[in-house]
Amino acid sequence: MKLLICLAAWMLAPGVAAQSVDPSTQDALAWRQASTANEIPAYQTYLEQFPDGLFADLAGKKIRSLRAAPQPATVQEPNPPASTPAAATPMSFEQNRGFSTAPQSLQPVDNAPPSQTAAPYIESTSVPQTQARVAPVDQSVEAVTPAELAPEDRAYIPPTQAEPDLPILPPTPVLLQKDYPDCREDHLHLPDPHDKAININSCTIALDNYYTDVLVAYRKRMNEHQDEISAIYTEKVAGRMEFSAASRDRFFDDMMLEHGASDPDGKNMAVYRAAEKLYELDRNYLSDRYCYNTGCNGYPVPDNYGYMNLVDENGNLVEVEMDADGKMITTEKAKEVRKAEAKKVKKAKKRKKSKKGGSCAKSRGRGQLLGSIFGGVVGAVAGLDDVGTLLASAVGAALVGEIACKLDKPEQEKAVEATMAVTQQEKVGAVAEWKSPTRGGVSGSSTVTALNVQPNGRKCMTITDVAIIDGEETRISKQMCRGAGDKQYAITA
Repeated sequence: MKLLICLAAWMLAPGVAAQSVDPSTQDALAWRQASTANEIPAYQTYLEQFPDGLFADLAGKKIRSLRAAPQPATVQEPNPPASTPAAATPMSFEQNRGFSTAPQSLQPVDNAPPSQTAAPYIESTSVPQTQARVAPVDQSVEAVTPAELAPEDRAYIPPTQAEPDLPILPPTPVLLQKDYPDCREDHLHLPDPHDKAININSCTIALDNYYTDVLVAYRKRMNEHQDEISAIYTEKVAGRMEFSAASRDRFFDDMMLEHGASDPDGKNMAVYRAAEKLYELDRNYLSDRYCYNTGCNGYPVPDNYGYMNLVDENGNLVEVEMDADGKMITTEKAKEVRKAEAKKVKKAKKRKKSKKGGSCAKSRGRGQLLGSIFGGVVGAVAGLDDVGTLLASAVGAALVGEIACKLDKPEQEKAVEATMAVTQQEKVGAVAEWKSPTRGGVSGSSTVTALNVQPNGRKCMTITDVAIIDGEETRISKQMCRGAGDKQYAITA
């Protein structure tokens, strides 16, 4: 009965019948009124209006629940005493509200006899004591107009409490630079090829352990990260009506963005791809150096292989070395020879520097190389020496002096072409190789190991240049940048 009164009052409100309400909004409003009344007739009325409505199943459950609940005892009031005049005929709902569904014939009061004068209106509204009283209209339920509902919330019933906060996505796993084994050049200071081979083998094992324990584990952790954020959406957001449709869609978009960035080619895996490329380069280099020092894969066995491990007739280790002519000499004698040779070389460098005004700078340490690969370095942080860092020519815009000073002009041009080729690709892992057109045993390559885009549109990439001259490798990292309006990249560090 309360629902019928609410509906009648709403339908008679000025302008309500003229409004155009879409079906989903009508469904939502009807359900709100039925759930507010929380009575079986109210839910039955909703099902009659919307048998296939959004809340039809829930209305059926409510009806079954109310029927199964124990009903309060009905208390009837006693009939009036016999001496009380008979009650007037009960009025209909329309008459009780002040209007009639049929025309009535009214006579002027002045023309009626005094004894037949109509009783006051208040007496005609008396109701027998056993009849159910009409409940007043519940003014606490406010009508919701279609304009108050957003398009995505037409079928969404606002909760009685404020919408809770959405779950927070877990942080993205990070691959750290410090875990990479920096040992690929540790063998260079050892004089005996036998000892070099042992050191190379140890470094190769360390690299393989890094790949298995760190890189493969990180890749697995990223897959678990994708599964974790997908489960958060499926279990805690999707289909949860305490969140609005707009909030659920927004969380889904954020989840899919993080999921895509964690794919093998996504931005979250850029450091992983650079580390994997560095591992492959170092692994191949060590494999080549191992054969060079032991005699495999086409390399001859070095003449001085194992000379540092000789013993005398008493079984004592003899410290001997091989001189420039291939003769065995004691270590003490060798030190004197090296000291004399060092003085000669120093004097020769001074004479050469005075004539040409410069010399090749010493190759930078591996610490700067790793720093550039894992994050990029600029300016003085790159570790460039003061001498020969950049050439003052067209080649200087793309070639670092530490390599350029070891090459002739045609070789410099080939190295520049390789650098330009990888800058045009603008992606991490791009590689371009070159060979000397004038000398045998001289070759090199350029590899992009990092790429960053600054907020002002400036793009910078870290490129590792490698030059191999007669089996000796020189490796230098450089940073090249291009402004928003520039056509080509140029060295900045």
